[in-house]
Amino acid sequence: MAAGDLGVELERVFCRHGRSLFVCALAITRSRELAEDAVQEAFYRLFRMTAVPEDVKAYVYRAVRNAAVDQVTRSPVSGESIEESFFDPGENPQQAAARGEFEERVEEVLRRMSPDERETILQHLYGDLTFREIAELRDVSINTVTSWYRRGIEKLRTELEHEYRRIGNETAQA
Repeated sequence: MAAGDLGVELERVFCRHGRSLFVCALAITRSRELAEDAVQEAFYRLFRMTAVPEDVKAYVYRAVRNAAVDQVTRSPVSGESIEESFFDPGENPQQAAARGEFEERVEEVLRRMSPDERETILQHLYGDLTFREIAELRDVSINTVTSWYRRGIEKLRTELEHEYRRIGNETAQA
């Protein structure tokens, strides 16, 4: 690929993977604004490159991840809410309330996970990245990524099951 084609390829990657790139950054920054800044900063840097990477998509994901880490370093995470970027609002007030409670519980469990578990879950489920892509992006083995994912999902399942059993018991006693 010629250096002149890099801009076209970057545009194609952004159009095809823009949301996933945002989710990748959001998983790290936990802030909509910082995630947007990270994606923008990464593409600014990428468009100024003269050398063309072998795998442009993987290189873009790595650049966005690095920019997100830089954003967190410059502006430490304040434990902001991340739910609005992932969940859709309900169709009616009752559904919205139920969904809101569920989202709060999921978000709380995500906050308590290790950064590696949280980032892997969000990149896989909401960023549509495969475990192999996450492994390449994070420069770790695919086994490490699957372990982070499995542990995180197990924590999420256990916590939510425990919470719903507690709610069920309270409802039955009322």
